[in-house]
Amino acid sequence: MMLHADRVWSVAEVYSAEELAEKLTGTTWCCCQGFRIAGHPHYVWLNDSTSEDGAQEYAVCRLELPNGDMHQVESITFGWSDYARALEYILSTLRGEDDQNDWARSVTAILQSPQEHGRCPLCA
Repeated sequence: MMLHADRVWSVAEVYSAEELAEKLTGTTWCCCQGFRIAGHPHYVWLNDSTSEDGAQEYAVCRLELPNGDMHQVESITFGWSDYARALEYILSTLRGEDDQNDWARSVTAILQSPQEHGRCPLCA
């Protein structure tokens, strides 16, 4: 379950599932970082870690467009995953395999573009 529903996330767009898997397994991100994949507007991966020094935990959320309702459908610790496993998780989400998880729930989160977000206390 999403730990930090009161955060404001800066959501950057990446070009592919492969690029996202590389970013999530190859870099430790600040706690306000989120990602979406070009061409897949219904999903966002939001850093839900307790600190930059902890395991990189991401809330995977499905956006119901156009009304903007959001449901967390998965929680993945990418800090414990290698590239291949991370890519498998991401592709599973994009195929809709997480959409009906029993524990999925509505969440509220503020998503901003990097330009809107600027710098916050969580930014590195």
